[in-house]
Amino acid sequence: MDIVMDAVSKLKKVLHFSGCEEGPVVLQVNPDIVPCRFEKGACMEACFGGRTAEFMTFDPIHATTKLEFMFGVPLDTPVTRGAACAILNVATAFLCMSRNLRACPPACHDPCRQDLAKRLGGGRVFCAGAIPPVELGSGRYVAEDPESADIIVINGEGSIEPGTGDLIQKYGDSKKILLLGPSTAGIANLEKIERFCPYGT
Repeated sequence: MDIVMDAVSKLKKVLHFSGCEEGPVVLQVNPDIVPCRFEKGACMEACFGGRTAEFMTFDPIHATTKLEFMFGVPLDTPVTRGAACAILNVATAFLCMSRNLRACPPACHDPCRQDLAKRLGGGRVFCAGAIPPVELGSGRYVAEDPESADIIVINGEGSIEPGTGDLIQKYGDSKKILLLGPSTAGIANLEKIERFCPYGT
């Protein structure tokens, strides 16, 4: 299963006959954003219908497009997948499906990490997407593979990796799956996956 393609397909069904799919979406880079501590890259903002959401990526783009332009296309590169996730984030925000669309203020970073450490408990963690182990809490055991993990955490970078959907499909019933940060808002809501972003705005 391709989780990005599946989420886009679900959004298409939600928007069917709404007319929203023809509205313009502006993708731009905001260099002033301090990213979520669980994400790296540049902040690509998506603006639609008076709402703005972000997606952290190493492949940001500047463009004006429409929601419908991501329907029925392959989304087979990091650039297109990242853009699709940014659009999913802002579209679900516009539809009042998503909250916490932006990274929390830096003052919240330490409380956020402490809360995540409590949420993870003593479980072994496998990370989809680059997340420094120190960000998961001191002494955290990070598994080398998902099979040996108790919990699978996925940040924005991990959400666009081609194998992430298969990972969720394979282990979703046997292991805790947790999406991290503002970049995963759209996918979390459309795919009904638990997300951790308690201090996001």
